[in-house]
Amino acid sequence: MIGSWVRKCCRSSSLPPLIQARNLLLLAITAILLAACRKDQLFTDDPGATLSFSQEEVLFDTIFTTVPFSVTKRFRVTNPSTQAVRVDIALEGGSPSPFRINVDGAPGISFADIEILGGDSIYVFVEASLDQTGQNTPLIHEDHVLFLTNGNEQRVKLIAWGQDAHFFYPDHFVQGFPDYSIIAGEDDNGDTICEIVNWPNDKPYVIYGYAVVDSCSKLTIDAGARVYVHGSGGLWIYRWGQIEANGTSQQPITFQSDRREPDYADLPGQWDRIWINDGPSGQDNLLKNVVIRNALVGIQCENFPLFPNAATSEARLVLDNVEIHNCSVAGILSRNYSIKSTDLLVGDCGQHSVALTGNGRYAFDHTTIANLWPWSMRNTPAFVMTNTYTGIDNTTQVRAITGSVFENSIIHGSNTNEFLIELNSLSLPTADDLKFNNILLRTDQSTNGIYFPNQSVIYRNQNPGFADQSGRDFRLTVNAYSRDRATAVSLNVDALEDLEGNPRFGGTTDLGCYEYTE
Repeated sequence: MIGSWVRKCCRSSSLPPLIQARNLLLLAITAILLAACRKDQLFTDDPGATLSFSQEEVLFDTIFTTVPFSVTKRFRVTNPSTQAVRVDIALEGGSPSPFRINVDGAPGISFADIEILGGDSIYVFVEASLDQTGQNTPLIHEDHVLFLTNGNEQRVKLIAWGQDAHFFYPDHFVQGFPDYSIIAGEDDNGDTICEIVNWPNDKPYVIYGYAVVDSCSKLTIDAGARVYVHGSGGLWIYRWGQIEANGTSQQPITFQSDRREPDYADLPGQWDRIWINDGPSGQDNLLKNVVIRNALVGIQCENFPLFPNAATSEARLVLDNVEIHNCSVAGILSRNYSIKSTDLLVGDCGQHSVALTGNGRYAFDHTTIANLWPWSMRNTPAFVMTNTYTGIDNTTQVRAITGSVFENSIIHGSNTNEFLIELNSLSLPTADDLKFNNILLRTDQSTNGIYFPNQSVIYRNQNPGFADQSGRDFRLTVNAYSRDRATAVSLNVDALEDLEGNPRFGGTTDLGCYEYTE
């Protein structure tokens, strides 16, 4: 309408062109000012004006105290009116609050005259950072974001569960190695000592970088302890060091990422690994009733890599009732290491669930490997065994596999072939050195030959009968094919109970780490 009125005025005017142009400019400025006045008039001062929020509460799951700010959360603030409003926004707790807010990109504690046009919205972002409380149980921290619109107060509640923890930060920085701290084997002056360090189940343990158990020292972990690892960190049992993690079926020891939000519950590769080096005979590394989640590699046991020609570790890795889930590379990666395992469950892994390379003496009883990796294409078998390995010097060595038995187990997954043995003929194990008995395999590899002495108990490409495969419940159904196909438990006293502590009685038992119970 303004444009047509200007054109009409111009056509009827007999003023000189320069004056007409000046008048047109004045008219345009006047139009802008009128529009601005109209916009200003759109803001309502109605005391009944209210806002709506995408959520009434912002909840942060357990946040470890003293950790820098948590993950950022946000909520949307909408003006449902057709008229614009001006809103004062403030963090009610002010500067002492454990929360911090950001309104549409601007950080602060309070914000005045924030304009929200009719039908429009803005975002408020929230972080939390909690101080140590000196208590072991979680504490609730609360605050509110206050919105004042024409005298009308509204609030969005902020809630964070905070918990104190034992923290380990790296203080050793050696080129070629991950940043680390020594948690056992060093005194306050930095001198090397031999010691036993215990982690009780009082409050969580949070590791930044690598936490190292040095030579001749030992770490013991009590039942129920929770270990959280940040980013690319891990736990490192250096050569001649030792770990003894003694959980129970009711109070397992857990290793997982320090990201506690629900979106991270099953996300693989959030931290690095438990790395165990070689040790002397009789100094076994024990993990009992332990759950490992969301690592790059769950457990990597090997000779210290800088000594590629070293003999196989005389110390063993002993696994008793261990679960490993959602590792982006491998659940267990072994290089020249001996493993004794009973009631082991290894779930989804990006490459191998269990990879045994080089030399070793293995005893795996009642294992369930179920690799249904959903995150990407996986072309590698869940279980692989080879008597070769490549050292840090890029030379491939052939080693001997001795005295190894795999029995009463399930190796299953989403690929056609989940079982692979590749043995170099320069050092083939004998029939006494490698045996598979009472085992269900998903494979297209031949299972004839001396390593499969009894073909009647080699079960190929059968459905194991998991209770809920898609839901990752690998217990057995009443009619499961895996039922009553294992050997008597009298040969292995560690297998008298299954992964959940259910008893196995004499006679035949079930394949895998779970015994069927009604």
